[in-house]
Amino acid sequence: MSYYEILEITKNANGDEIKKAYRKMAKLYHPDRNPNDDTAEHKFKLCNEAYQVLSDDQQRAIYDRYGKEGLQGGAGRRSSGGGFDDLGSIFEEMFNGFAGGGRKQSRAAADKFPLDMGVEMRVSFKEAVFGCEKEVKFTTKSSCKTCKGTGAKEGKVTSCSQCGGKGQVYVRQGFMTFSQTCPACHGEGTMASEKCGDCKGKSYTESKES
Repeated sequence: MSYYEILEITKNANGDEIKKAYRKMAKLYHPDRNPNDDTAEHKFKLCNEAYQVLSDDQQRAIYDRYGKEGLQGGAGRRSSGGGFDDLGSIFEEMFNGFAGGGRKQSRAAADKFPLDMGVEMRVSFKEAVFGCEKEVKFTTKSSCKTCKGTGAKEGKVTSCSQCGGKGQVYVRQGFMTFSQTCPACHGEGTMASEKCGDCKGKSYTESKES
């Protein structure tokens, strides 16, 4: 299949049409939406490969004239911004809130410390039938009041230098680009200038309840 067939577009498609087609196909075959599906993963890889070439005018011209062999011959070196620089923004738009879409704001306290809790308990058949009372002991996390859940002294934070405040970084592997949670700020997009003395930079405090 040609790159045009992979993205289901004509050879006369313009840049906007190529980008629109890529979004549609990438969203359809994204590995996170097709777990353990080798066919979908292969198609997703082909979509990335096709977009990398067709979104760059120089690459596309070489491909149209010489085919894939022309690109493999060394003439297909990327010289302009094109697809690679564009992929990050496309994935942010397509998968915001899904599979690590780009977060530009810190997570809410409810996301960090869910209020729902599951506790396993063993009861006898008689207790299950007639009812009973049990005491449950558990540990909860709550947002640190001193630093307002930021983990920073006096709540003073700076934008993460590694992800630029997005909370995610993009990793390129061949023709494929993956997004993952920033290892430096753990998806927050911000970092503490100085750790909070009460929570030691963890942004939360723990309490035992029953």
